[in-house]
Amino acid sequence: MVAEDTHNSGSPAPTRAGNAASSATSVGQCAQQGNGDNLHASPSPAGDDQAVFCIGDDADVDNDGQRPYSESELHLPHLSHQSQPQPKHLSLVPLAILTFYNVSGGPFGIEATVRAGGNFYALLGFVVLPLVWSVPEAAITAELGSAYPEASGGVAWVEEAFGPKAGLMAGYLGWVAGATDNAIYPVLFLEYVTSVLASTTHDLEKELHGVHRFLIVSGTAIVLAGVNYLGLEIVGTASVVVAILAMSPFVIMCLLGLPQIDPGKWLQRPVDEPPEDLFDDDAELLPGPLPLRGVGGVFWRGFLNNLFWNLNSFDSAASFAGEVSDVSTTFPRGIFLGTILVVVGYLLPLLVATGATDSAQEEWVDGHMATVAVQIAGPWLGGWVVFSAGISNLALFEAEMSADAWQLMGMAERGYLPKVLATRSKFNTPKYGIAIGLVVIIAMSVADFSQLVEMLNFNYALSLLLEYAAFVKLRFTHRDVPRPYRIPIPDWASPLFVLIPCGMIVVLFTLASWITYIFVAAVLALGVVVYVLLDVARRRNWCEFRPQTYCKIATIDDAAGSGLVDGDEAPCTASLASEIQMTSQDDGRCHDDEIFLETSNGVMS
Repeated sequence: MVAEDTHNSGSPAPTRAGNAASSATSVGQCAQQGNGDNLHASPSPAGDDQAVFCIGDDADVDNDGQRPYSESELHLPHLSHQSQPQPKHLSLVPLAILTFYNVSGGPFGIEATVRAGGNFYALLGFVVLPLVWSVPEAAITAELGSAYPEASGGVAWVEEAFGPKAGLMAGYLGWVAGATDNAIYPVLFLEYVTSVLASTTHDLEKELHGVHRFLIVSGTAIVLAGVNYLGLEIVGTASVVVAILAMSPFVIMCLLGLPQIDPGKWLQRPVDEPPEDLFDDDAELLPGPLPLRGVGGVFWRGFLNNLFWNLNSFDSAASFAGEVSDVSTTFPRGIFLGTILVVVGYLLPLLVATGATDSAQEEWVDGHMATVAVQIAGPWLGGWVVFSAGISNLALFEAEMSADAWQLMGMAERGYLPKVLATRSKFNTPKYGIAIGLVVIIAMSVADFSQLVEMLNFNYALSLLLEYAAFVKLRFTHRDVPRPYRIPIPDWASPLFVLIPCGMIVVLFTLASWITYIFVAAVLALGVVVYVLLDVARRRNWCEFRPQTYCKIATIDDAAGSGLVDGDEAPCTASLASEIQMTSQDDGRCHDDEIFLETSNGVMS
């Protein structure tokens, strides 16, 4: 493979036909040195700034140690992470709804925020923290997702910025948090169905324990996985229908409750002496480095964890960027429309629920929004809210499973995971990624996930910090990468843009319990084990991987526009694909273990 630079100011890329002034024998020739484990360079006989690079264990060379190449257009999996063009059908509204369900799904589960902080702080949280967490994450997703429209999502950003180890860790942490979280949705769906039917069948809850419960949850997960297998377009369209059905009762509740609002109730502060049963989950009361109750009488651990849980995961939508009909316009618009739906879907129902009812702080338990609907409009609306919560959990499941499965496929396309995981079904879906997610969900459906929110938040937040750091670094080292959408701030301001979100994540970390620290340390240790096992599997050929190509910068000049200097290593990915022209040896057949690179000014990626 030969990379010929086209970045020189206005000058055409050198070719055999168009660069007669330079020695044709030097173009595309590689000096094989050493054992081929590293890149090597030999000076160009043409006497210019060119250097010829070689890597590979099995490269055939001529008698003089040089190997020529033949020109043909090259398809590189590192530059185009799909073996062939795929149809793109995801339009604006389905993308926005998928984003909405990856993050929110409606005002279900916000009760813990009111229970921990009272009406005033809960409303303040859902007004301020979207600006702190949601908007910056959505904007970064819009910029980098459109610049790197790959199924791997944020993994691609982190790899481009920091290399494969950081990329693998970001993908691992994000997938563990997402897949584990997804296992709760079939369980919650069953619980909502049980609550609706309990009034007529009093023994139903008792009958749905043990084996019966496991079989129903597993069957639900399998059916939903089947829908996911049929295609992202179907999932997006189904999510639109579910969103209309699920959010309709809250539209009605807001309209009927608006005349009943007493603004004075919005100012209700936390009770001075909370009852002992304020929290029914022991995990929220586990000791940590900071006291549970802090400034303003708020239980900050549960308060911030619930807000973080409800206001993040916009980066999951980046896994769909490559499937969007027009990544330059539709993708960023879909992300921002989804952001508006998330914020409005939380804030308006909460304003009505807190202002139109007399609910005490301790009454805000899970499912209390249904009780609020009964108080405002009657049992018919309360039943509709319960039904909406049930079907919303199905849509949440579908959106999360899609994001997780596409991320696994994208990581396989980038060479992190075995090549088989990059296989698509006849419906253009990541069939093995869906299957792996389904197995994890079924295996974990017997667990109590209510105690894992804080722990999963911690893991996800670590991967989010890596993505924020990648955004900042790419603004300085990859300025020339085309960004169809670009956050309207100068590059020097990018650290300031993520400063407050990162600071709030650090606050979240300090509020964690000691058990959470131990859990996260174990997850990180397991991540190291996974990395080692994958490396051993690659080296011993236990399974086939797509190649991960890395280039060493060994020219006199710094790599223009990339921040790389002599001796630096960088992934040969799409970040500078627009600046180089790729050709290959052996009549267009690319050998994964033989990488030949040539540059005239040291620009490589």
